[in-house]
Amino acid sequence: MSDNRASFEKSMKMYPVNSIRSNVIILVLLLLDLFLVIPLMGNPYIAVYVYVLLPPIVMINIWALVLVIMPRKLQLNYILFRGVFGVVCSIGFMIMTQKFAYSMLGLDNSWYFIGSFALYGFALYYFIKYNLAKFKDPSNYKKKPKFKEKNKRTPVVTITTFTGAGYLIANLSLGFATQQLVASVLICVYSMLAFILFHFIIDLHRYYWLHKLRNQTTD
Repeated sequence: MSDNRASFEKSMKMYPVNSIRSNVIILVLLLLDLFLVIPLMGNPYIAVYVYVLLPPIVMINIWALVLVIMPRKLQLNYILFRGVFGVVCSIGFMIMTQKFAYSMLGLDNSWYFIGSFALYGFALYYFIKYNLAKFKDPSNYKKKPKFKEKNKRTPVVTITTFTGAGYLIANLSLGFATQQLVASVLICVYSMLAFILFHFIIDLHRYYWLHKLRNQTTD
């Protein structure tokens, strides 16, 4: 039980205010707008993907603008933003792999759609199950939480660097590779990013407990 308490306490830390602006800009402009909006709106233009993904993308951009304007007042809200961003971006990358597979590779059956999302759901379930172990029986945690700050800039930079490298490789290959090879590279890159972004989705649960504990300390 002491291990659970220590892990729980370690997770109950806020992100530093001075990094919120830069992280939000990196996440939204690179991971969301550059690597999701551009292929979404590019050729071949398929309306159904735009109708599904554009509304949450617009919502995230507006939310990000508010966070950039007043990060200090929304320090706790930033954790919720990361969780929602993770859901939108991770699912968005998976949806984009469908566009690459069916429009560029020319697949004409539903097996890729079923198999890819089944694997995605399986991986997400076990990722969440594994990470929520640290929150097991948090009611035994008697100490008042100290909302310490922790710097998470490095993972953000690492993820965006990986994204940029993969996207650059795919675009450079346009000059000498077939469309099928380019599509295959993009599917691999976007699928890996969808799984990597599970790291952000877990912040939804962190926000729930931080919000709950903060309310307890103010009562």
